[in-house]
Amino acid sequence: MLANIRVALLLIIILVFANSENLGHRLGGDIYKPENTLFSYKKALNQLQKKKSFSYVEFDIRESIDGEIIVFHDSKIKRIVPQTKYNLEVLKFILKEKKFSTLCIEDLTAKEISKLKLEYNTHIPTLEEVLKASVKWKLKKPMRIEVKFLHSDKARYALVKSLSKYKEKLDISLIAFRKNFYESFPFSPRWIKLFQENDLNFYQIDKYEFTESNNMNLSQKVRFLTLLPETNFFIKRAKKRVKVFSFFLPKLLHSKDSIKIGIYGGADNSGDRGVTFRVLNEKGELLYSGFSKALKWEWFNIHTLNGEELRLIIEDFDTTLKGKKAGNRGMVKVLFARFI
Repeated sequence: MLANIRVALLLIIILVFANSENLGHRLGGDIYKPENTLFSYKKALNQLQKKKSFSYVEFDIRESIDGEIIVFHDSKIKRIVPQTKYNLEVLKFILKEKKFSTLCIEDLTAKEISKLKLEYNTHIPTLEEVLKASVKWKLKKPMRIEVKFLHSDKARYALVKSLSKYKEKLDISLIAFRKNFYESFPFSPRWIKLFQENDLNFYQIDKYEFTESNNMNLSQKVRFLTLLPETNFFIKRAKKRVKVFSFFLPKLLHSKDSIKIGIYGGADNSGDRGVTFRVLNEKGELLYSGFSKALKWEWFNIHTLNGEELRLIIEDFDTTLKGKKAGNRGMVKVLFARFI
């Protein structure tokens, strides 16, 4: 069965970095600073691409707060972005709530990120900019894109769409550590299927395969339907700590059908323990209840399906509503899964 899974999912067991001194690492940023920029990339292609030690070009991607894919390695910006007067002005609004030393790429909009100035007056590029430059500057070596963290479906679909557009011109593969893969692609079977359908290879950097996914058998084909798209919730008032979301089930249900409740940001950074949630049918009967305490996506599998219109009720009674980080902001999503 394991062999069939490997073939069916087009996944490769181990990515071996044969040359730890690959000159294409971080867009040539190990040689030319600053790393992961078009400035370092162009110099690396012009000066180093013909060398054997330039095994492949590699760079890292993360997601901005508004769902754009950004080329950046660290979670925090402080190592790469200088605290100049200009950059502090660009970030002045968010610096009213957070310290510069704690700022992450996912705290900033794509527009804010594009305005930041690094060494040599260069900037942090988007994935699209790097792909376009790779074609323009005639990259001949393979491209390995390491996924650090993606938090929305908008970015995940954009990633597949962008790579599909360039895969005939560039030798592209995705790579990730096991932990980063599962955090970036929660409830992974639907994304593995999408990679497969678009003929995209996803290599792994550690020794494990991407086969564990919420106890689902990946050797079986699963059809997914979005019942409730990614929807924001914000707990900011003491009298409105309960949020209600409605969604509808397909009319004809099978015994193996299930729904997947996804909650992002169940726990916030203000000291609360998390959020409770309930799933009720139109008669008010309780089908499922649970507790989410994760800062990132957490998924819950529900097999008891009864009724057509269901309600997802989010309750957060312990988050603080005081201080700079008052309240709790998160997202919910509901998927329908059917084995076929």
